[in-house]
Amino acid sequence: MNGYELMAQFEQIIKGMIVVPNHWLPEDFRDNRTDGVSLADLERKCDSRDSVETDHQIEKREKDKRIAIYAAMIKK
Repeated sequence: MNGYELMAQFEQIIKGMIVVPNHWLPEDFRDNRTDGVSLADLERKCDSRDSVETDHQIEKREKDKRIAIYAAMIKK
């Protein structure tokens, strides 16, 4: 196991140990079964929220923005 793998493993262990109290978090991130949520769980929840939009949808949105900018430039 190299140093990078050890650091990644250490990071995951630390994230599992640190618990954020529920009253510090927005309703969507609270864990009502316990008094707090670990940083690892918070990270998983954030990642799942971010992955709602597919790569194709992101590229299409960016392309539409550029087209609107180009159309505005042509009208001037």
